[in-house]
Parts: sequence; structure tokens; C-alpha cells
Amino acid sequence: MFKFLNVKSLKPHTKSVQARLPDIYKKYVESLKLPPTPVHYIPNDMKYEIHPLIKERYRREDRPIPLKFPKEADEGIWGGEGVIQGFIKDKPRRRRFPNYWVPKLKKAVVYSEILNEYMELTVTERTLRLIDQYYGFDHYILGSPVQDLKSQLALNIRRKLLLALLNGEKHHKDDATNQEVLEKYKKYMIPREEAEWFGLTEREAVQKQRLLEEEIQPVPLKHAFRQKYIEELKRKAAGVVEEDVERTEAVEEQEERSWISRLNPFSNRRNDEK
Repeated sequence: MFKFLNVKSLKPHTKSVQARLPDIYKKYVESLKLPPTPVHYIPNDMKYEIHPLIKERYRREDRPIPLKFPKEADEGIWGGEGVIQGFIKDKPRRRRFPNYWVPKLKKAVVYSEILNEYMELTVTERTLRLIDQYYGFDHYILGSPVQDLKSQLALNIRRKLLLALLNGEKHHKDDATNQEVLEKYKKYMIPREEAEWFGLTEREAVQKQRLLEEEIQPVPLKHAFRQKYIEELKRKAAGVVEEDVERTEAVEEQEERSWISRLNPFSNRRNDEK
């Protein structure tokens, strides 16, 4: 059975870690909320239609079909498909009853050219069609809009691919093949700071922000004042020592002069003459 997650998005407190997350991550979260590409219906750009019976123009309703994405959707790549909740009615005079339409899932093996790795994933027929339409699994993951992936697994793979391109990871034995792959997918490269925050869940982003703040944790004022006071005491102590040294040197010099004057027999005459 599918269990749907209905978590209300509450505004974080101004002093919480969620509020201190960088703008790059907040922009990424906002991109996930953009309207996705229609999958289960065909949009119509016409706002008005002609009624077939009364032959009058009326405004048509353009409401997207609401989709539900259970936690199982994050364990595979469904290609934007979701679970539709509605009602079904077998006979005209019988009451309707609720029903769920679930995408048809299947296991498939896909190949990542950047990672040089085969992966077994839970996909739908639409996912396979999109991979063929994008001419490869890596092109589909990197080229699709973020709001169309609808899977944490797909976002994690995209983050892994982006970091592999930025780091210049070599997953092929031949250097020429590695360089060819890098040139082929370099159009999807983004700034490193944006790639490091891409695809992180809220819990992972909070943990990353805490680690960064611990590295650059500010020094409390009492410790700063204490260190400043200790340095002043050291400078004063050093000044006192210098004064004592100068005084000792002056006394020694005076004693040395008096000792020399005692040995000089003409010193008393000069003093008397003066």
C-alpha cells in the first residue's frame, strides 16, 4: 500500500538553521515548486469554447489533474507520472466509489556514460520513452527540468553526475574516452557551490550548514576580551622587564666608571682643579 506524505510547509523561525541556509539552496527548493510538464492531460491554450448545444461561447476550465507522489516514488524514476485519486462508477444508477490509478512500474537497467555504470531502477514506460527522446540516460537526468523529475533518487543521481563533471572524475580506462565524455556533457556544468547544494534534502542541507558554521564559529566576546587583557598584561610585563634591564645596565655602567676612576691617580687632581 502507498502511504502519502502530507507535510505542511511551515515558515522556519528567524533564528533556526533553516532560515540561515544559503540563497542557492532556497532557489533550488523554489525551482522544485514550479509547475511541471503535464503528463496525464493535454493542456489547451484556448480560454473560451463554443458550446455544442446552445452555440454560445463559454469560458472553459483549465485545471491540472492533481497528482500524489508517495514515498515509493523517491525510490525509482517514474518520469513525472504520479498516483491519481478519483472516483469510479460502473453503472449510471449506482453510487460512485473512490479509486486510485497507479502507474505501471517495471524494473529496467540503464547505463550512465559519465559514471560508466549500469543501474537497475524502478521506472515506467514514460521514463524509457524520455530516455530515448533525450538520447541517453545522462542527457535525460541532466537536461530535464528539476520540477519534472519528481524523485529524490533522480536528484541524487543528477548531483552525482554534476560533481563528477566538475571534479573531472575518470571512470573510463582510456583518457581519450574520458576527455570525450567531458566535452560531450560540459554544457550541463554549473558553478561548484550550486552543485554542492543541489539535490540535498532539508535534513541534509541543515546538517551541511551546521558543519560549515562549526568551522567558522565566531569567538565569544568574553574570550576575545580575556585574550586582549592577557596580551596587555604580557606587554606591560615585558615593559617592566625592559625598564629593569635598562636600570641594571645604568647601575653597572656607573659602578664601572667609579672603579676606573679609583685606579686613575689624576682623577682627584682634576676634580680638585675644577
